[in-house]
Amino acid sequence: MAAARSSARPSSYDIGEDVRAVLLSVTEGEDKPLRYPTIYNTADIAVLTRMNLADAVEFDLAAAEANVERVRPGMPVMRVSMKKGSGMNEWLRFLAAARTSNRQYARA
Repeated sequence: MAAARSSARPSSYDIGEDVRAVLLSVTEGEDKPLRYPTIYNTADIAVLTRMNLADAVEFDLAAAEANVERVRPGMPVMRVSMKKGSGMNEWLRFLAAARTSNRQYARA
């Protein structure tokens, strides 16, 4: 007998996180937001990763950002590359600000 598969996706669960980020690697393609809108609709920020590979995989940055906007209007999109370190300072600042904001909220 085959095991029953759950139709629930990880994006369907509230696990109590303070900030929900969805990571989109440029190697996955620009259409990810359109294929998996639920995670984008429940996330606070989209992070485009592996930006150093964007040219090599012919990643269409404008299309990816437009698809995020189409699924979740106004959602912030950040670009990072661990290899080059680009965008990492902005990402860390975002996390630090979210942490500070959540601490102040918890004290109120």
